[in-house]
Amino acid sequence: MKIDNIDNLFIDPTPKIGYGLYAIRKSLKKAVDDLREKISGDVADLGCGIMPYKKYLQSTGKINRYIGIDLEHSDYHNQIKPDLYWDGFIIPISDNSLDWVIVTEFLEHYFDTNHILTEIRRVLKPSGKVFFTVPFIFMFHEAPFDYHRFTPFSIEKIFKNALYDEVDVYALGGFNHSLVIMISLWNKKSGERGLTRLFFKLFLFFFSKGLLNRDAYSASNKKELKLFNNYNMPSGLWGYGHK
Repeated sequence: MKIDNIDNLFIDPTPKIGYGLYAIRKSLKKAVDDLREKISGDVADLGCGIMPYKKYLQSTGKINRYIGIDLEHSDYHNQIKPDLYWDGFIIPISDNSLDWVIVTEFLEHYFDTNHILTEIRRVLKPSGKVFFTVPFIFMFHEAPFDYHRFTPFSIEKIFKNALYDEVDVYALGGFNHSLVIMISLWNKKSGERGLTRLFFKLFLFFFSKGLLNRDAYSASNKKELKLFNNYNMPSGLWGYGHK
């Protein structure tokens, strides 16, 4: 991953990266926009990978320290290395040290969710917060380390079980996002060829942006859109856990 490409892939993505990935990255960016308005102080990015949002979040001038933490020997670190390595179990930060911990597209890869949320809570200051995003509609990835697809109800329970005082959960996208993601993934990965594949590629070309723009659940933190009822289908989830 070249440093110069990060903004094009995460901050200002275009459909050139693939319609499904574009839908995911656009909704993630909207969630990160909400985080950017709130974040300040000392921050850790756990499972940071290439730290795609670091520069964007730091541009507010409200962050004192931004600490990227990841496992050693990761393919992500050919050009961008984390500030700290960890063993996947204990975060190498002292108790009550951080204002924020960021875990984007991370919790689905950690089997013992209660442990990691408890460990994150340990390093947060008494008023600290964790920002999270997780997929709901997505194929297996980073196998065999793909363990969970969370519902908003399970997210609330695991945060409460880890003794967080409050948790806010929102949808990254609704039916329209989920549809675009599924058609795009199917078109690329199903093995289908010929006119059928061409038809759906053209469908995405002409209709994907309109579908995404009309999706009311596109990473919104509006209270009236927070309710999760039967027959809703979020493409993913994001939110905050409050210590």
